[in-house]
Amino acid sequence: MISRKKKRILRLGLGLFCTVTIASVNTSVYATPSSSELEGKTSELQSELNSLNSELDSLGQELDDVATQIETMAAEVEKTKLDLAAAKLNEDSQYSSMKNRIKFMYEGGNLSLLTILFSSENMSDFLNKAEYVSTISEYDRDMLDELHEICSVVEEKQNSLTKKQEELSSMQEELSQKKEALTSKISSTSGALADYSAQLEHAKAAEAALATAQNNKVSGSVGGNVTETPAGNNGSGNNGNTNSGNGGSISDGNGGSAIDSGNSTPAPVNDVALLAAVLELESGASYDGMLAVGTVIMNRVYSPSFPNSIPEVIYQPGQFYPEGNPVLNGVLARGPSGSAYSAAQAVIGGTRYSSVADCYFFYSDWYAQQQGVTGVNVAGNVFFKSY
Repeated sequence: MISRKKKRILRLGLGLFCTVTIASVNTSVYATPSSSELEGKTSELQSELNSLNSELDSLGQELDDVATQIETMAAEVEKTKLDLAAAKLNEDSQYSSMKNRIKFMYEGGNLSLLTILFSSENMSDFLNKAEYVSTISEYDRDMLDELHEICSVVEEKQNSLTKKQEELSSMQEELSQKKEALTSKISSTSGALADYSAQLEHAKAAEAALATAQNNKVSGSVGGNVTETPAGNNGSGNNGNTNSGNGGSISDGNGGSAIDSGNSTPAPVNDVALLAAVLELESGASYDGMLAVGTVIMNRVYSPSFPNSIPEVIYQPGQFYPEGNPVLNGVLARGPSGSAYSAAQAVIGGTRYSSVADCYFFYSDWYAQQQGVTGVNVAGNVFFKSY
């Protein structure tokens, strides 16, 4: 027989086992959500995820727009810098011319200012000559004032564009931070949705198995195999943009094309503006022609037979334009065209026009015919290596 003490211990152990078992069963029941609850949560998360993705698309489009504006603004700022350099070149040229005129009038020997005034035949002639000198001085002052105003306007525009560029950059940074936070939230929501979807599949499978077991019990089935064949929809999407560009050379009827010489020449903005003005004057609206003229100028810069800087090559006597030339100053005052700036920056960066890569001279087509000179014709200019 079992002693009383052992019976008490046995009853106590049995009671403790039952308590733990009941607690375990209750905990399992209340910890597992039903399939309807899981469906509701899954639907809620899917709706939230759709909303977040839509917001991300809008934010991405906004970022693209801001990036485009920044790129455009940067080009405008660069163009304005070059225009400012061109205007200052013109201002310096006008100032230099004014100083030369003043020096000539005061120190020009027989034609000095005092000689002009004291050579007057009478008071009327004296006043006319004095008025002539005054008119020249007033013209110089007016021109300098006008050029100074042009420089001020261009500089103010540059400051305004730079400020706008900074504002756009700040906006881009703010949007990027929002996009990063939104992407993180989408990732978190996607993970939660995947987790609840997996729970829902398990809950549905468990409920189906339980229903099958209950049906078997009701029908008096002693044993059976429950086969679960879960069904699901797997979707895959591939949404992307493929950008393809066809690179090509700029060519003409002579087989000319833009090539990279490897000779990049660091140059200040003043030199870029001056070169652009000359390219526009010598080639009009033809980009091929600008590259060809630019090739000749840069060939001279690199040749020991010519000066070794862009301004010295352009201002060399008897070649392109003398310093202070009114036609050249006119282009500098209004600012060369955008294509002229592009061509100037290209040749300074090392681009050369292949069909004239070894040329150092050119004539207009008409003048070349008059001189009996032959060569490569590009945009109305005939290019040749030497006389």
